[in-house]
Amino acid sequence: MREIEGKKSAKVDTSGRKTGGLKRTDSVTITAHSEEAKKARALYDKLPEIRKDLVDELKGKVESGEYDVSSKEVADKIIHRAVVDKSV
Repeated sequence: MREIEGKKSAKVDTSGRKTGGLKRTDSVTITAHSEEAKKARALYDKLPEIRKDLVDELKGKVESGEYDVSSKEVADKIIHRAVVDKSV
């Protein structure tokens, strides 16, 4: 969040007379939410792109014929993913 604060300060012109002026200062405030988001992003970046352990497990189930997913489960995941993608 960026804040700009206006403060009156006395300024002196070339003739030595005081003039009113507006002094602006910039400040930055980092919220707890942004710090949490930064930490979550750092953890996410450390995750491997492909989780080999899960891929190998599923590959084994498919090859042995044990992998069975109902059409309802597929539809539920599609709808859930669409809702999550829309809210993020």
